[in-house]
Amino acid sequence: MAYREDGNLAVFVENFCEIHGRFGNKVYRRKNNGQPWIYDYVYKPKYAPTTLSRRSVCVVKAASGISNPQYKGYKAIINKLYYYTPYFVYAGVYNLCCETFLKIRQAGQFTVMINGMRLPIRLFKRKMLTFEFVAGEYEIKCYNGDVLYSERKVIVMDAEAELEEVYSAWYTEHLGEILHFPDPRFRALRIYHRGVEMPFWVQYIVGKTESGIMYRSKCRERFVYSRKAYEHQHNANGDYFYTVQKRVMACWSAASGNFRRVWEKYHIRWFDANYRKDWKKVKQHNLWSRLVFRAGGVLGFDLEEISPDNWLWGVETLGDLLKLCGMRRYGLSGEELAVEIF
Repeated sequence: MAYREDGNLAVFVENFCEIHGRFGNKVYRRKNNGQPWIYDYVYKPKYAPTTLSRRSVCVVKAASGISNPQYKGYKAIINKLYYYTPYFVYAGVYNLCCETFLKIRQAGQFTVMINGMRLPIRLFKRKMLTFEFVAGEYEIKCYNGDVLYSERKVIVMDAEAELEEVYSAWYTEHLGEILHFPDPRFRALRIYHRGVEMPFWVQYIVGKTESGIMYRSKCRERFVYSRKAYEHQHNANGDYFYTVQKRVMACWSAASGNFRRVWEKYHIRWFDANYRKDWKKVKQHNLWSRLVFRAGGVLGFDLEEISPDNWLWGVETLGDLLKLCGMRRYGLSGEELAVEIF
């Protein structure tokens, strides 16, 4: 009714549709008892990487060296790595969520055993457990009655140790062993897709509204996604990327014609080996940017100063770039790998 009276599409959505997540300047959620919970949206900048978040990066990096997220069997691999990889931490106090740490899916009475000490406690998904790790190794087991429900291991490192190097060394020794472990099949988490669910008498609504842009979901019926128009939150990483990307693309424009022809051949073979044909295509210049950023990180090169005249050290040919980035050749000949970039 409100939609017909004032023609405001945002008012129609708020009154007749079921909203999940942010819409306009409000956030729409539901409590565990089913009651709606609406509050004002407040932007919070992304936190700096922590010891626990860096662990996830190391796990994904190890998984990417084995398989591809688009390949069959990748999900079992990533599940094993996430579950069986120990938590390497520095001495200190940590807050661990029961949902991710102990794999709690449903509230109930559990028994948590830490290095032999048993602690009966009621756990639920969002409960945070606070631990102080001083030194050594900690075996944390969670029992549901007399049955072992989950088991995690925490290892305290020296203050001088580099976290990424510790994980890399551990995977070098134990990766093959982990892959032979059974897949930890915990119950899947319920996912609440952020968007707007239309009433049964409306198929979908797309276009620009007063509270954001709405576009249709290809997978879910009567469901649309919304986002703020031209919204971009500035941060240090984003500003660095956009500054460097202009210089990287200037180098791409200055590349020789012979290099571009060989690069097109390499890109087609790389894409066929890594992506399904129905996925959005990664274009030639996208792969170029990815490898230049990777090479800059390996060399410690300041990409804010990169140009055809101030290029990556020791990278003169396509073969040099692929070798530095650890990329496969995909059957390119020696002559093709020897073609100069500029």
